[in-house]
Amino acid sequence: GAVAAPASFDTIIQPALAVDTNPSPDVVEVFLTAREAVVDYGAGNMTPVWTYNGIVPGPTIEAVVGNTLIVNFCNDLPEETTIHWHGLETPANMDGSNISQLTVPPRGGTFRYEFPLLVAGTFWYHPHIRSNRQIELGLHAALIVRDPVEDAALALPTREHVFVLDDVLLNADGQIIEAFAGSKETVALEALNGREGNVTLFNGVLQPSVSMERGVPHRIRVINVANARVMRMSVPGHSFWRIGGDQGLLEQPIEVPPAFDGGSSSDTHANTGLFLTPGERADVIFVPTGLSSLLFQWHDTRRGRQSVEFSSDGATVTLGYDLPDGTLPWLVYAQIDLFGENEPTWTPPARLRNIQRIDTTGAPVLQLVVGHTLPDWNTGEVTSFIQGLGLPFDKVTPEIAHRVKANGTYVWEVKNLTQLLHNFHPHGWSFQHIETEFMDTANPGDPTLNYVVPATHLENKDTIGLPPRSVVGTSLTISRFAVTFTDAGREGRVAAAGKEPETQRSGGWLVHCHFLEHAAVGMMSFFQVIE
Repeated sequence: GAVAAPASFDTIIQPALAVDTNPSPDVVEVFLTAREAVVDYGAGNMTPVWTYNGIVPGPTIEAVVGNTLIVNFCNDLPEETTIHWHGLETPANMDGSNISQLTVPPRGGTFRYEFPLLVAGTFWYHPHIRSNRQIELGLHAALIVRDPVEDAALALPTREHVFVLDDVLLNADGQIIEAFAGSKETVALEALNGREGNVTLFNGVLQPSVSMERGVPHRIRVINVANARVMRMSVPGHSFWRIGGDQGLLEQPIEVPPAFDGGSSSDTHANTGLFLTPGERADVIFVPTGLSSLLFQWHDTRRGRQSVEFSSDGATVTLGYDLPDGTLPWLVYAQIDLFGENEPTWTPPARLRNIQRIDTTGAPVLQLVVGHTLPDWNTGEVTSFIQGLGLPFDKVTPEIAHRVKANGTYVWEVKNLTQLLHNFHPHGWSFQHIETEFMDTANPGDPTLNYVVPATHLENKDTIGLPPRSVVGTSLTISRFAVTFTDAGREGRVAAAGKEPETQRSGGWLVHCHFLEHAAVGMMSFFQVIE
């Protein structure tokens, strides 16, 4: 099994650990059951939820890189489900998407997941059947893969915490509001902007207090499991040292300054704070100092929230940008209570590791185009797409889905035709951000509208934001990412084709926006890997 969890002072608020039942030091084996439960989120009502092993978040799985992970999964829910291992490089038929494996039937269906853990990092797991509904109901949990040799060599802090950040949309009785329900305006706004909840959850609790020792470095693994809330997190007067993200350590630490904390609005210093789109993770070092208590705050982000207006004559639907966007009041996710009198002495290592840059010389381009239709005048329904032909997921066929060769290097080129922030999450492989190009086809000679922003640093990612275009109707952004579809550690087990899985054969690998409502209305495609 897994190594023992590092010392932690806020064990009361930490998600429970999954129990490793396998005596082998090279195997972590756990049992998970998805089942219904009722929890108190702290908003004054009991909320019916769906859980892994009866808790929200589900149990954190801990393992060491190189271990084999075995998960004996039972589905006791009233509908089918799966488990997707977000960010892990698994065999194709263990990916847990709705096209990579047969779904696990309700009320007693089982599935055995088994695969090697190839990369150290901060990951999470969640269903990939009606994800926007099942994750909102509570099916999500952390998965931590450690490299104890690497951590010890860098003298990284042993005080460690997991912060699972979420929000849920509850009615006055504490019930989770059904997705895409209500007026056509409500349906349209949820499809366009995604679902932002009215109750914030820090490890499944509304605004808890956690204890941390003053002046001591704490390693915090932050996971954004929200459907659509962009997390821009900050502690007044404190910087974070970001040492890692989706796929393990960075090459060198990056200092993340605090967001504005002098008033009620989030708009000032809009680019500061720890920024995570849905599905992204961060590995940070935090050294609390000063007062007896601190606030772990959320700040709003300019993400292109859209308003919608249906004309009285039934002829037109108009999208606008008059909603609060980037200016919503900051929120408290948790209060941090300090104890001890230590003077801070920790400084980050100058170098964390070397990352091999992917050479894309001569690499073929895989084009994707992100966009959406206007809302339907009668229903408010919106269709989104990510396929290069502008097709929603249900129209993407194996004939038009991308085909790539195992161990081949390619460039993902993702165009965002919308004023909305989206993000990009391909299953099965990490990638490296190369650059993002801002373009206006109506004003090609204007350097203020046509420019390229290179990636700020080299990092292996599996989920990343796609900047929106400017409000000009002829503009777009193009984000480029390098990927090598290596099968190292998965030799003979990455081939995937088509859209229909079989018992022994996987369907394709999904690629989609992880703003879950966008994916739910079609912003998803798949690619096929040929060995």
